[in-house]
Amino acid sequence: MRASEWLARGSSSPGVVVAGAPFAGGSISRARCDLAPAAIRAELARFSVYSSDEQISLEQLAVSDAGDVALPSGDVAAAVEALAVALKAFGAPLALLGGDNSVTAGGVRGTGADALITFDAHHDCRSYDGGRTNGSVVRELVDGGLRASNITQIGIHGFANAEPHAHWARDAGISFLSPRVVRTRGIDVVVGEAISRVEQSRIWVDFDMDCLDRAFAPGAPAAMPGGLWPADLERAAFLLGRNPSVIGMDITEVDPTMDVGSITVRAACSVLLSFCAGVTAR
Repeated sequence: MRASEWLARGSSSPGVVVAGAPFAGGSISRARCDLAPAAIRAELARFSVYSSDEQISLEQLAVSDAGDVALPSGDVAAAVEALAVALKAFGAPLALLGGDNSVTAGGVRGTGADALITFDAHHDCRSYDGGRTNGSVVRELVDGGLRASNITQIGIHGFANAEPHAHWARDAGISFLSPRVVRTRGIDVVVGEAISRVEQSRIWVDFDMDCLDRAFAPGAPAAMPGGLWPADLERAAFLLGRNPSVIGMDITEVDPTMDVGSITVRAACSVLLSFCAGVTAR
């Protein structure tokens, strides 16, 4: 069985719900992240449903593809609100295929999450006085009531953030780690500690694919050299999918028109399938 066949088979009692959020209206770089859900679904045909690493087959996991949520094309606030409303009707755990990073706010609000773990090169705490973007989503969530101490950011790049943004995140009480720290301490330890900080919470996970080293993510517009490795992200997705406190995740910031040989899209597929393998292991 191909992973695309598994996703298409559907279930009335799913153990995981997959949905698309084809939105690029918040993208600072004007990337075509709205094309990513369709590209990820298509590229799943390249994957099996068996994880040799974890010795788990996704054939055990009932899945429902809810399709793409209809979102207004240009208005970030309206799109986030529409996404949040739509997601309230879906069961958990949820795997959301973005879309630029602004859709993360819809995932958090729609599921009622009170903790956030992000894999991202950026703090995403820009001011949004001039308009909401994919670079302001974390600040918006904190301003909206999400406790900053319930946020962990993994993969923050040393030269991808303005100094005031780094200070804002630190002063707010957000925990963040660089790729160098991840490589030194190991992804299992880093993810385990992130979960332990909020283990009594409802956790949403954001996989912004620009956290990857740019060599592995040419289709992530803001990816930088020296980022995380795909194997780190796959392992993190499995560990988080396995934890019952995690109620959903998103995959964001993939522009298929910028990709080379589907490198980034396939990395996104691996994250999705690894997360689902973790859910299977619950």
